[in-house]
Amino acid sequence: MDANDIQTRQKIIRFGDKIDEIAKLIRKGGVIILPAKTIYGLSCRFDRQESLKRIYGIKSRKKSISFIVLISKLEELNNLTSSINKNTMKLIKCYWDKEEPDPLTMIFKKNSNIPDYITCGKDTIAVRRAEFKFVRDIIDASHPIISTSATLSGTETNPMYLSDISEEILKKVDLMVDMGEKLLGIESTIIDTSGSDIKLLREGAVNFNDILQKLQIKI
Repeated sequence: MDANDIQTRQKIIRFGDKIDEIAKLIRKGGVIILPAKTIYGLSCRFDRQESLKRIYGIKSRKKSISFIVLISKLEELNNLTSSINKNTMKLIKCYWDKEEPDPLTMIFKKNSNIPDYITCGKDTIAVRRAEFKFVRDIIDASHPIISTSATLSGTETNPMYLSDISEEILKKVDLMVDMGEKLLGIESTIIDTSGSDIKLLREGAVNFNDILQKLQIKI
């Protein structure tokens, strides 16, 4: 084992351990790797501009593409969004308002208090309720966080294990949380709920036809 391997292992925390330590690092602006139900993602405080810049650099991602914000409690939507229509409230109840939320990302009209650097100047914001209670506990002890796949932009990998993540990424983060078991390997489904109609932007772990059926919309 070389020096780089030793250094990397020292930055790994097991899933379920050291919530306070992880939350403190996030509050201070650290960049970490966290498991979602879907895949491993890069995360930091959603409102720390320098940390967001770091993640853009780590991923080699275009700065015109904003990130998904992970929340713990539904009440946090009040600080992030400006309005939520009735159909979207139905979806929140169906997919988010339970002990194990589904991996569904929804796009809302953003709250006017949200700085442009968070949404890349757009008037919308993408939000998902974190699926794992452990991650929600971290958010409760720190802040809402962003989540983006722990991959280099342009690559097709969906990291289901820490070992699936490029060493180029691993060496640039401050901490990694190891789930210890295989993740789904499918990204979250993304829908745009900011207008009068629900629009599919990316189909992933949640079937879009199921979403339409929940709303009693004919397919």
